[in-house]
Amino acid sequence: MTDTPATPAKAKLPWFWILPIPVALVLGIVIGMQIAAPAPAAPVAQESPSKPEPSATGQRINVERLEAGDPTAVGALDAPVVMVTYSDYQCGYCAKWASESLPALLEKYVDGGQLRIEYRDIMFFGENSRQSAELAVAAGKQGKYQAFHDAIFAKGATAKDADYSDEGIKKLAQRIGVDAKRFVADAAHADTAALVQRNHDEASALGVTGTPTFIVNGRPIIGAQPLDVFVQAIDEELGR
Repeated sequence: MTDTPATPAKAKLPWFWILPIPVALVLGIVIGMQIAAPAPAAPVAQESPSKPEPSATGQRINVERLEAGDPTAVGALDAPVVMVTYSDYQCGYCAKWASESLPALLEKYVDGGQLRIEYRDIMFFGENSRQSAELAVAAGKQGKYQAFHDAIFAKGATAKDADYSDEGIKKLAQRIGVDAKRFVADAAHADTAALVQRNHDEASALGVTGTPTFIVNGRPIIGAQPLDVFVQAIDEELGR
């Protein structure tokens, strides 16, 4: 991608420090191995071949929140497999994954109660990414997170193609089935901004340098991998 990423202000995350340091380092190493060229000076969207692997220490990276009422999660709270998804609404590879792999995962596993997806929308590419993430949270507060996600990434599009004018947001609200006034108000709320920043800071603290990045029951998968990579990882977690 040719965009120049902008890095939003970071806030400290006290909860992160309870995560074992070796586990965080392992994730950083795993992610770093996926980049063929030397590490870029700023985060970039990427797609890299990588199979899910347990960490070298046998520990898993536990970032699942399992919070009832999480506006950016879909699927049963007690699902046996949880996939945390770090994505940016301006990322072309995120759109590719959303178009090619996600629909089958939703139908095969989420609808069947076997998979929960906790989306963590981050802001590698600046204010458009931030606004998109905040609107996504606002949609989620009305139970329409997945509808917003699908609308932005429809047919491989990204937030670069979205119309976020007042009229555009009104039409988007109608399209995904949310109340437009509440949609706008919730997007502008302080707790929405805090959640978006928390998600971005979490990804940075874990060493995520590209999107999309996934963690399936603690095991990382890097890049917009084919559907069978996710099916294999999920089935292994289900004991199949």
